[in-house]
Amino acid sequence: MAEELLSPEVVERLREQVMRMHPEMEGAEVTVARRRETGHGSGVAAKVGLTEVELSPEARYTVTMRKEVEAEDGVVIPLVVRITVDEQGRMVKGRSTR
Repeated sequence: MAEELLSPEVVERLREQVMRMHPEMEGAEVTVARRRETGHGSGVAAKVGLTEVELSPEARYTVTMRKEVEAEDGVVIPLVVRITVDEQGRMVKGRSTR
């Protein structure tokens, strides 16, 4: 059984919010994933024998917008905007790379 993620309406509203802050992300690929949390990086957890990464008891999702643009010199630059949202689609935190 596939887990239901955020509704398409919530994803579109989040995309529009990101576009207001980062108009260069027009046409970016949008992905949504359920956020996993342990308080430890999974590599560290495995090394010290902790159990597998568990889903957070409160539903949080990571919405990622990814796009590649070509600079004037022909170099391809990846642009990424990642936001963490709760199950109502309210932003908890955000991060972008340029």
